[in-house]
Amino acid sequence: MDIKKIEELAKILKQNQLTKLDLAEGDVRLVLEAASEIKAVPAAVAEGVCEERAVLEAAEEKETPVLDLHEVKSPLVGTAYLASQAGAEPFVSVGGCIKAGEAVCIVESMKMFNTIEADISGVIEEIAVDNGQVVEYGQVLVRIRKED
Repeated sequence: MDIKKIEELAKILKQNQLTKLDLAEGDVRLVLEAASEIKAVPAAVAEGVCEERAVLEAAEEKETPVLDLHEVKSPLVGTAYLASQAGAEPFVSVGGCIKAGEAVCIVESMKMFNTIEADISGVIEEIAVDNGQVVEYGQVLVRIRKED
């Protein structure tokens, strides 16, 4: 099954507000499940400084369009780790501030641990992968709202 067909099926899943799509084609089985909606944590940043922030009530939350966010993508295929070791604090968290050059995660590939760094400063709006998840080349790892 090629990636374009999978993308089309995912689009159909979303457009029809389906929660699950199970498709078998020969000896290949594909199961797509809709993820629960991920809301960006709104943050008010005073004069580009991340120290002061007011979190709005859940009813007032507004999702930030993905188009307005900078995406940090995986430069290689491997396993993504959100912390330096098991039990350690994650490198980033939604709503947290990050500076250019700081680590967002580690991608292990062929027993080599590669630190993936943010290339802009801003606020983490979404962590697009889970700890221990296998990632592909070009897959979005985190989305950052750029500081003004």
